Amino acid sequence: MKQPKAIPITYLFFAFSVLLSFARPTMAQERAPHEVHSLNWVMNTAPPFHILNGPLAGQGICDALINVIDAHLPELSSERLVLPQSRIRQQFERKEDQCFPCMIYRPIPGDTIQSDPTHFYYPHGIITTAEKAEVIKKRHGHPVRLASLMTDQDFRFGYPDGRHYPAVQPIMDKAVQSGITRIAHTGENATLAILAMIKKGRIDYTLEYQILHNFELAEHATTNLVFLPVAETQGQHVLGAIGCTNTEWGRAAVQKINQVLPQVRQHPDFLQVLGLWFHDDAESDSYHELLRTRVWQATE
Repeated sequence: MKQPKAIPITYLFFAFSVLLSFARPTMAQERAPHEVHSLNWVMNTAPPFHILNGPLAGQGICDALINVIDAHLPELSSERLVLPQSRIRQQFERKEDQCFPCMIYRPIPGDTIQSDPTHFYYPHGIITTAEKAEVIKKRHGHPVRLASLMTDQDFRFGYPDGRHYPAVQPIMDKAVQSGITRIAHTGENATLAILAMIKKGRIDYTLEYQILHNFELAEHATTNLVFLPVAETQGQHVLGAIGCTNTEWGRAAVQKINQVLPQVRQHPDFLQVLGLWFHDDAESDSYHELLRTRVWQATE
């Protein structure tokens, strides 16, 4: 009886490889981008970034930014969750899929991956009472030398818990070591609570954007709060960006957002809200003119 011929081992290897090619996805399939079906926005109660209540509800800078982005990405659903700033930071550290629309632009990724710049802010300054402002200016100059003020034991500094100030953080960290009185307010409405503490004399000043003082003026016909520029940041500007969790989902979300940002930046609804809060600037050029040079042209 004739014995069957042995099958060459090279043939067996080829057949096995063909079977594997059907059983496993290709490298392109394995590296396919994460599919984004919804933008998961997290927000905090910090006017005029987000305004959740009152006659100006929905007219916050980041409220408008979210609205216009959602309108330009109609294929995606949109979910919004209001959380304290400290909780938002914790969720970024835990890699939960989310996007925060009002971050300071930093091109080096960390717990977040950021979009291209969306707009800009004038630098932080001091918000205090008119009475204390006169004493601060006499002791620490005008514009205020922040490094000098923050080591002055006669003035108590307050700020919302979880808030960071990258441009002057080294000054603040050094001042803490000198034993200054520093009060962090936690929970909802922390930003407005800080202003209320200044008015009541529980703290003496905070470090904030001028737009928060503009919000105070919009909310109250009269106020004893004033804004003082800071010497260390004078003439600078702060770029804003959208930050999403530095995960596969977050990177895909940022890619989609970046695709529509050129149209979003120049959308009339977004520009109208920016004009509402940046009307009282101290620079010779209008905010919209500076927006073109600092953001639009810089990101083309």
